[in-house]
Parts: sequence; structure tokens; C-alpha cells
Amino acid sequence: MYEDFMKMAQDSMKPMLKLAENNTALAVKLLNSQTENTAELMKSNLAHVQALVETKDLNDAVEMQQKYVEALNEKMVTVAKENAAVVEAAVSEAGKIFEGSLAEVQAQAKKTVESIEKEMNKAGKKKAA
Repeated sequence: MYEDFMKMAQDSMKPMLKLAENNTALAVKLLNSQTENTAELMKSNLAHVQALVETKDLNDAVEMQQKYVEALNEKMVTVAKENAAVVEAAVSEAGKIFEGSLAEVQAQAKKTVESIEKEMNKAGKKKAA
């Protein structure tokens, strides 16, 4: 009976471990994306500022600034969509983990209850005899 209970406890922890792995993978992907995008943003900002410094005509500088802001906005939208897709995939995987684990836990609980009932019946019969 104790072995059944311990096995049930171990089995019930498996989905949590899978979920933790899923969350860790999500965090790593998002952090890598943030690191890459921050580095790229810093480089593009530096290049833009250098280009602005070299520009003598105010109209050219304004036009450069507008193009830079448009490109920056496009990049931010792209990054946001990519990150949202990563999060969505992780949430979907978490849902699959919960669905599968719920069915497993229910089946294991049923087996454990049946085992406990058998043990109790055996113990009751031994006392009666």
C-alpha cells in the first residue's frame, strides 16, 4: 500500500517537472531573443547617430530620423509577434501536459483506491477469522 502511494506521488510529480522544463525553455528563448534584439538595437542606434552627426542638411536628418523610426517600429512589431508565438507555443504545450497528466492522475488514483479497498477487505477478513 505504501509503495502504491509513493508511486502515485512520483507519477503525479512528472507533469510538474515537464511543466518546469517547458517554462525553463520558454524563459531561455525569451531571454535569448531579448539579448539578441538589444544588441541589434544598440548597434543600429549607434549607426543611426553616427549617420545623423555626419549629415549637414536638416531635411536629410529629419528624413533619416523618420525612416529610422519606421524601421524601428517594424522591428519591434516583428519581435513582439515572434515572442508572442513562443509564449503561445509554451502555453499550448502546458495545456497538453495538464490534459495528459489529469487523465494519468485519475487512472492512478482509481488504481490506488482499488488497491486500498482490497487491502482493507483482506485485513477485515483476517480479523473476522
